[in-house]
Amino acid sequence: MSRALAREDAFKLIFEMKISDISADDALSYLYKTVEKSNEMWAQDFVSVASRKYIEGVVKGIEEKEEEINAIIEGKLKDWTIQRISKVNLAILQLSIYEIKYMDDIPYKVSANEAIKLAKEYGGNESGAFINGVLGAVINELEGN
Repeated sequence: MSRALAREDAFKLIFEMKISDISADDALSYLYKTVEKSNEMWAQDFVSVASRKYIEGVVKGIEEKEEEINAIIEGKLKDWTIQRISKVNLAILQLSIYEIKYMDDIPYKVSANEAIKLAKEYGGNESGAFINGVLGAVINELEGN
């Protein structure tokens, strides 16, 4: 399974955690129960070991580091608060920032490009540009620009 499909499933779980106020463990349990039944919600029909490792890592990592990740997001918002961000966009930002900050094997630009793709597919009309702006500011800071 590709990392892009695993990323999409991880995004859906993070979003589910936001709208249902459930834990990472509960969200992961739901994925593993329903993906085996060929539920159309998931990007993958089968969760490989590599995908499972990635998904579990980011979902649990975001739960653990949520305050720090949200502080990074808030620091890049102009005339907005984190509470005003749609849950779709917030889930995408948290996922991408987690990858950028804690996963050395994923280049910043890959994470940002994948986040923009998710935003265009699942977010509103302006989601891609919004995600691009926030992540661009995060990456520029990390690269010392």
